Amino acid sequence: MASSIRQVLYLSRVAQDVDDQSLKRIVAAAQMNNRRRDVTGVLAVGDGIFAQILEGDSNDVEQTLIRIRADERHHDVQMVLDSHTSARSFDRWSMELLMDEVSAKLAEGVFCGERFPDELVQHLKTQHSQDPVCWSGDLRAMALSS
Repeated sequence: MASSIRQVLYLSRVAQDVDDQSLKRIVAAAQMNNRRRDVTGVLAVGDGIFAQILEGDSNDVEQTLIRIRADERHHDVQMVLDSHTSARSFDRWSMELLMDEVSAKLAEGVFCGERFPDELVQHLKTQHSQDPVCWSGDLRAMALSS
C-alpha cells in the first residue's frame, strides 16, 4: 500500500521588515530543512502575503508547520487546505520560490476570500510542470543557446 502524503496550503501576512535578502535566507533555510525531513513544496509571495504548499509525511509536515507558526517573519497564519493524497505535486522542489504576478494576485485573492484556493494550487502545479527540469533535451538545448 502506498503511503499517504499530507499536503497543506497556508497563507500568512509577511512582516514589514522582510526584504529580498530576508526572503532569500528564508528560502535557503527552508530548502535545507525540507530536504532533511523529505518535505517538498512551493512558496509564492504576493503583496505582503506568503502562500505556501508543503507536502510530505504527516508528522514531518506538522513539525514544519510548528516552526512556521513560531517564525516572527510572518503572522496571521491561515490554514486554507489540509488533505492527503497518494502522490506529491511538487516532488522536485524542496522549496521553490515563485514571485510571478499571477501567483501574487492569486495568493492575495485567496487571502482576502476573493479567489478559491484550488485556483492558486492549480496555478502552482502548472508552474511546477513548466520547470526546466521537465523540459525535453531539445527544448532545454534551445533555451540554453538563446
